Amino acid sequence: MRSRITATIMIAALLVPFVLAAQQQEPPGEIIDRVVAVVEDRAILLSEMEMEYRQYLLQNQMSTLPEDQEAQLRAQLLERLIGDQLLAVHADKTGIEVPDEAIEEDLARALEESRRSAGGDAMFESELEKAGLTLQQLRSQWKEKIRSNFLRQQLLRDVFKDVTVTDTEVRAYYREHLDEMPKRPASMKIAQIKILPGVAEEKSDASLERIKVIEAEVKAGKDFAEAATEYSEGPSAKYGGSLGYMNLAEFGERSPKFEKAARKLIAGEVSPPVLTHFGWHLIKLEDVSGDQVKLRHILIKVETDDAQIADAAARAEEVRREILDGLDFAIAAAKYSSDEKTKNNGGVMEEEINLELLVGNNDYLLEMLRETEIDGLTPVIKEGEEFRIIKVLEKNPSRAWTYQEAKPELENMLGMQKQQEKYVEYVHELKGIYYVDIKISGEADAQHKNTGG
Repeated sequence: MRSRITATIMIAALLVPFVLAAQQQEPPGEIIDRVVAVVEDRAILLSEMEMEYRQYLLQNQMSTLPEDQEAQLRAQLLERLIGDQLLAVHADKTGIEVPDEAIEEDLARALEESRRSAGGDAMFESELEKAGLTLQQLRSQWKEKIRSNFLRQQLLRDVFKDVTVTDTEVRAYYREHLDEMPKRPASMKIAQIKILPGVAEEKSDASLERIKVIEAEVKAGKDFAEAATEYSEGPSAKYGGSLGYMNLAEFGERSPKFEKAARKLIAGEVSPPVLTHFGWHLIKLEDVSGDQVKLRHILIKVETDDAQIADAAARAEEVRREILDGLDFAIAAAKYSSDEKTKNNGGVMEEEINLELLVGNNDYLLEMLRETEIDGLTPVIKEGEEFRIIKVLEKNPSRAWTYQEAKPELENMLGMQKQQEKYVEYVHELKGIYYVDIKISGEADAQHKNTGG
């Protein structure tokens, strides 16, 4: 099964042509596209290399580079484009296939995200016009790019299957580079009680009845994706309810009940109605790939009103007073908290809070935590419609990472280095098989031209 291309990376890459169009200063007609390299019968265009270059600047928050660095970067980017094209060619030649459904899902998601990022349909169409493209042309270009990405990922998964990192290698790297590593940020260990607004009984009942009607239609044979498009009130409705591939454990941090229900399913099965703080769900498990699952869902919301939010705030204040009056925090968490992940564990959060990540993102929470003594309680903290009571358990200053703390990240880094070396080696082998012709001058001209085999 394929590994999911993350939406963030895909959208960032696919939006770059719009950014280029918006930034273009030259009069129309002065920029003439041309072929900079050929791999077999596939051309790599100057505009593609320019897109990669501009994307690099955007991601690194740069506006320009010194001339020598720019030339070096462009040569590297061209080499990467050639390598990617070689992988796509080889994947095609070896018969790797990509399901049309997977391509269409990512294409629909990319287009929708692009519309949203552009500021709506009108702005999206305006950017298309600036770029000199019709929607059909854009769909065709993006569809091929998405297909090529899938092909490359499937091929590379086989190339990288024997890449391993030993504990000896990680320990050696840790010892040699400990002084160069950034310090472990200051952090806190906390416990929390989360209070959510209740749902008015009549609203819950009405929403439950609606989801039961939809459930009956699905059981009678209605296509789940079609039902999601027609009925779901969640943002994924436009994609047939598709949530794509995800790690359930990570999703469970936001909705433990959803995670619990999804884990009970086998591929192709649909859950009974599941109530979370988002509303009532029907969940369909479509595929399992390693620790990733592919899900669709239908959501019927259960709305909360101002009175229910005010009641939740009052309940949170009352729970806090009970704790200050002597009620054990762990007992209070078990009795009152809506956080399924922590309520039966004394409210203790598994991960420590990285205080550096809160700076600029949640200054109010950071201030509350810093002002609270160890074993003390924060005031009730409102986050959207949720209310939190936090107990500070530990305050840990910045320090060097221990080996066990650093090991997962170092393993990942060393693994990526080995994969990059494997990638370069594999692309070099493919250059001996397929035709490659580099047509631009400069550093890239040092690359070879061959006729393949």
